[in-house]
Amino acid sequence: MIKPTAYLKTLVIAATISVNLIGVQAHAETQYVADTLQVPLRSGMGNQYRIVHRGLPSGTKLELVKRDSDDSGGDWALVRTNDGLEGWIRAQYLLGEPTAAIKLAELEKKMGQLDGDQTELLDANEELESNNAELQQSLAQLQDQYQQTSSEFAELRKLSANTVALNKQYKKLNENYQLLQTRAEVLKTDNERLKNSQRYQEWIVGAGILLGGVILSLILQSFGRRKRRSEWG
Repeated sequence: MIKPTAYLKTLVIAATISVNLIGVQAHAETQYVADTLQVPLRSGMGNQYRIVHRGLPSGTKLELVKRDSDDSGGDWALVRTNDGLEGWIRAQYLLGEPTAAIKLAELEKKMGQLDGDQTELLDANEELESNNAELQQSLAQLQDQYQQTSSEFAELRKLSANTVALNKQYKKLNENYQLLQTRAEVLKTDNERLKNSQRYQEWIVGAGILLGGVILSLILQSFGRRKRRSEWG
């Protein structure tokens, strides 16, 4: 059985250690593992082989030729660089996709492109807004012209209707004029006939008067002769 005194001492020591650990953790500085690595390329599977390249930086693109294991069971990979250099590196340093640094660089590049695209879009948007304002102004002018044209068209329709009515009236008056002219010609012809008939009658009367005068003169002469004869007898 543990004695109470010994138990208390144990608790005090544990509390002291805990306080010290908490103090150490409170003053500890946060660190991160660097993403950049320099991986040596060797002529064989093992650290005892000659280094053919002192350090391939992280993110280097390699062509995998084959995988194998050394005598201790370590995984190795035979790779080929873009320059055609072949060598062995530990398989644990190989990734099936680009590193975070490469992804970040590509992302930053895309972000730069997106910023450029955004700037172009903003410029295009400003140009579109300017064009929209011009179109709105042109639309307002077209609407004014449409209203004016509509008014002029209404006036033209009114004048056209009046013109049609005037044409109808003119046509009717022209027909009446032709009819009156025809009647006037008929009356003129009748008048000429009447004039000719009156002249003929006047000529007949004149001739009758002249003939009557001649006959009367002959009668008077005849009476005169008879009277003279009676006086002579």
